[in-house]
Amino acid sequence: MKLLFPTVIHELKVDNFGSIKKDLVNFVYEEREKDPQGLKFSNMGGWQSQPTYKDYDNILFSTVKNTLMTYFSQNVLDMSKEIVFEGLWMNINKKGDYNATHDHPNCHMAGAFWINSPEGCGNFECQSPHSYNCGQEISVYTPNFREKTNSYGSYGFLPIEGSIMLFPASLNHRVTPNQSDEDRISSSFNLTFKI
Repeated sequence: MKLLFPTVIHELKVDNFGSIKKDLVNFVYEEREKDPQGLKFSNMGGWQSQPTYKDYDNILFSTVKNTLMTYFSQNVLDMSKEIVFEGLWMNINKKGDYNATHDHPNCHMAGAFWINSPEGCGNFECQSPHSYNCGQEISVYTPNFREKTNSYGSYGFLPIEGSIMLFPASLNHRVTPNQSDEDRISSSFNLTFKI
C-alpha cells in the first residue's frame, strides 16, 4: 500500500505563547470595542473582524508572521518565492456560536491560530476533498484501516491554544458549536505564493 496525493496539514507551535497570550486576548477585545458590528461570513453568531490586520504592525500580525516564517524556512517552503498575506482577521465565538462549512477562495493556503480555546469550545473539522468521489470506498474500510491511512470523510482537530494550523485554502472546513461558557478566540488568515 502507498499513500498518494496527500492533503498536507501543518501544525505549528507559537514560541513563548504563555508570555503573550494575555496581550493577544486584550488586543482582540480592544479591536472588537472599535468595531462591535464586525463582519458576517462563515460565523453563525460570534464576532469576526475586518481582514485588515496584516496591513500594519501589531502583536497579532507579528506573532503569526514570525511563527510562519521560522517554520517555512526550516526546509518547508522555497524561501526564494514571495509569500503574501491576503488577509488576517480575528474571531470570537461565544457559547452556541459556530462557523459553517466554508473554504477560502482566491488564495493558496489558509490558517487558523488558536488564542483562547477552553475545553468544549468547538473543534476545527476538515472535510475530505475526496468525500464526494470516494464516499462509498471510505465507508467500506475497516476502522483500523481508516485510522492507519487517515481515510475519513471528515476529521476533527482540538483547538490547542498557542498553535497554528495551515491547510490548503480549497479544503472545506468548519468550527463546531462552542459548548463552553468562555469565549473561543482565534485568528484566521490567507496566504498566496508568487511563483
